[in-house]
Amino acid sequence: MSSQLPSYIGNVIENKFSEKKEEFYKLLNSVIKKEENQYKIRQLIYDFLNDKKKNTLNDVEQFLVLTLFLLSYWSKDFEIIIEIYEKYEKTIDKENLTLIFCYLLTLRELYLIDEYKEVNSLIETLVNKKLESEKKEFVILALNEFSSIIEGRPEFGYKALNELLRFLINIDDLSDSFPFVLDALMCDLVNFAYTLADDTLKDIWVESAVQRAKNLDNKGMLGSLYDLQTKISLKEYNIQDAKTNIDFGLKFAKEINSSRLKAILNLNTAIMEQMSGRLSQALEKYQEILETDDLTVPLKIQTLSKIGDIYLLDEKYEKAKEFYNQAHTLNEEKGFVSPIVEIVYGYIQLLLEKDEGEALDLGLKLAEDQFDFDAMSYFYFYKGLYNQKKVNFSTAVEFYERSLEFFENQLILEGIVYSSGALAECYFEMFRITENNDYGSNFLYYIENLLNITKELSHPLYVDAVITKASYYQFRNIESKVIEALEQGLEFAEEYKLENRVDEIKIRLRDKASLIEELRASKGLFNKIMTFSFGSHKKIPIILYLLLVLDESGLPLYSYKFSKKEVMDDLLVSGLISAIINFSTEVLGEGTETLRSINHEGKAVIIEKQDNVMAVLVADNETFESRLQVRKFLKESISKIKVKLQLEAIKEEEFHPLVESIFESSPFEVE
Repeated sequence: MSSQLPSYIGNVIENKFSEKKEEFYKLLNSVIKKEENQYKIRQLIYDFLNDKKKNTLNDVEQFLVLTLFLLSYWSKDFEIIIEIYEKYEKTIDKENLTLIFCYLLTLRELYLIDEYKEVNSLIETLVNKKLESEKKEFVILALNEFSSIIEGRPEFGYKALNELLRFLINIDDLSDSFPFVLDALMCDLVNFAYTLADDTLKDIWVESAVQRAKNLDNKGMLGSLYDLQTKISLKEYNIQDAKTNIDFGLKFAKEINSSRLKAILNLNTAIMEQMSGRLSQALEKYQEILETDDLTVPLKIQTLSKIGDIYLLDEKYEKAKEFYNQAHTLNEEKGFVSPIVEIVYGYIQLLLEKDEGEALDLGLKLAEDQFDFDAMSYFYFYKGLYNQKKVNFSTAVEFYERSLEFFENQLILEGIVYSSGALAECYFEMFRITENNDYGSNFLYYIENLLNITKELSHPLYVDAVITKASYYQFRNIESKVIEALEQGLEFAEEYKLENRVDEIKIRLRDKASLIEELRASKGLFNKIMTFSFGSHKKIPIILYLLLVLDESGLPLYSYKFSKKEVMDDLLVSGLISAIINFSTEVLGEGTETLRSINHEGKAVIIEKQDNVMAVLVADNETFESRLQVRKFLKESISKIKVKLQLEAIKEEEFHPLVESIFESSPFEVE
């Protein structure tokens, strides 16, 4: 085996072509001489194959083509693969699965859909003819997974990957038979973990994939894996880990001289700037990425839409349209690979009165066809945003509540933050216009949601939400609540060393009257929320003890005990909760927040109300996800509970399966 080739290529030659390997290494040495730099080796092999006068390959030169394909695929020099394949198409060994799979995935990366389908068919025919049943099943499942991306069918890919997991247990066998296919699948599996925010998949497969890439000296694969790890870190709002992963990825991208890999990693840097609210820096980095030669279609679409989003935030709608038009054109050419691009494009068209909502509705249809629930959620969000801008607040609230329900079901943190912020803004405007206390209470409900999430994330927007909440209380002349809110913000700012915010809150405490202007300009908070990108929530395991459903008088209607070790009296707990809630309502008056949680002696009591029914979860800690689960239980059980109340007959066992299905799907530990 030549020491000049990375192990992931040398192993293929050693395992698959042992009979002719000596001839291959002799040819290789004559082509690359003593060169050891992978980028320069790639160029020397390309020059040799490109300069050949005859478009034919002997058996040994087939290995040279395979070497070039593997080097070029992982460095993302896809055009080299296309060029050499087309030059030697008539004599390339189409029964060499590694070589043909490499070409297939190159077509996928470049979104050459028709060509992809043709080669996919070729592989299926070859596999059915050549492979034994178990290997055949593995390769067909791999094809299904690879095809799901280009076909816009993520659910198809998820299903295939789940079935592939049983094969991936025997990695050594697959490594001998299908080394390149295995490497590509492992990258897709890490992407799968990122998409689903699945900690189990992430913990198992990220480490396994990175270790394999290191063992095989596959720097291109390592760069791609660090890109995926960066995305996972950003989704969890772990900025420091994201920076570390970007640095590692860029190191490998530089070593193999891959401009595309650098651009992909730099896109994460731009997103990180945007997540931190530094929009001008993010815009500058997005523009730099656009100047990279030969960006792949998905990367170009994403970059164009990110630039468009920043102009949307700045209310420069014509400028936003300019970039979204480009993203839309590319998206349409490639069969609408991104429904969310079409939804935002449709929103801009509607906002600028270019149509009456047809483009936006097309985006929803695409999302439904592709089972893209994230995009569906954003459809309702942008419908709400459009109506809010047209001052149709009641209609806007309906769409925002629909979007929030979608986002909560999918646990899309960014959407939950955006929708909660938008709902708070709408309810504030409705309260300000009508002075209806119900609107004031709703405003406080959604502000509190923002406070819970941003505090759990240790996000600086917590301070802005606190100031807005304090402003509301100042408007209502409830000074004790003004001071309480500001002191919470001060404690947070001091803990996280936000020195400018510390000074600002101290000024507010001395001059509370200035808060009235803050309330009147509350859009400042919600515009700021929209400038941030949010990752996924960080799943925090908690111990569950008891779930209670109470009627308006505080009597327990239903209970579910998670813990067998600790006995709690339902009447005692419900009586305590009811008394505190009634007391707080009497003290605070209408239009103020109702009690939503109690912390006492190492236990958290999480409270959610709907109509005249209240659900209460007793746990060791409160997280924003635990509150979502309580709310979900209440939503799904409320109609049945009402019927049972009228009949005065609630059978607890009817509700047990619902509780178990909702709470088993969360990162909860039952004591």
